Amino acid sequence: MSEKVFLSVVIPAYNEGGRKGDELKKNIEEIGKYAKTKNWTYEVIVVSDGSKDNTVEFTRNLAPLVSRLEVIDRKENRGKWYSVREGFLKAKGAYRLLTDADGATAISNLDGFLEAMKNGEDVIIGSRDLNDSKIKKHQPRWKELMGDAGNYLIQFMLGLRGILDTQCGFKILSEKATLEIVPLMQVDRWGGDFEMLMLAKKMKYDIVQVPVIWEDAGLSLVGAAGLGGYSSTLKELFQVKWKMMTGKYKIKK
Repeated sequence: MSEKVFLSVVIPAYNEGGRKGDELKKNIEEIGKYAKTKNWTYEVIVVSDGSKDNTVEFTRNLAPLVSRLEVIDRKENRGKWYSVREGFLKAKGAYRLLTDADGATAISNLDGFLEAMKNGEDVIIGSRDLNDSKIKKHQPRWKELMGDAGNYLIQFMLGLRGILDTQCGFKILSEKATLEIVPLMQVDRWGGDFEMLMLAKKMKYDIVQVPVIWEDAGLSLVGAAGLGGYSSTLKELFQVKWKMMTGKYKIKK
């Protein structure tokens, strides 16, 4: 793609064929339609995290739905945030959006980000916990309680007080922020959200929170892993805190 790309949409994917393929197809189709209404130059990058099913072939067949689709076929499973980092650094966009394969946060939510993007903000995140946010379909109550408790702990431990929803899978970095923050990240699986925001905060970036409309698709891999997924994320939280305290992140002052 020779012309400058305005928006890169990065989608980490693991075993998104089968029944889940309908969600991925719908999501990519909506991205194509939305970007066309904006007359943007854009690309969609799907990173297959060592999928065991037909994710790669299935996704490549969706190419006609968007102007440019790239599928990274990594054979080894390394984790969601390893995949996100890979996609963000491969991307060419002036802005780079992380969104989940299931489309729980529809691409139309980007309308709420446009003013901050126009103002040159570098780190813009969707939040399900602002006053104007809307949850169309809730997770089971126990998941919401676990998420709320975890977020309070994240805010306290990582100096992210006031960031009400660190884990929403709808986040934008500018090209500048991507190249400064993402190479420093070390978490491969679930804790990359709060690691990224901690690094952004330490590097004096403003973090702009935007309300989103969110609908639980029931396909969260953390949720599917049960309590094990949450305990893994908690472990990563303490690892990030320890690395922060011991200077493992080489942050330029």
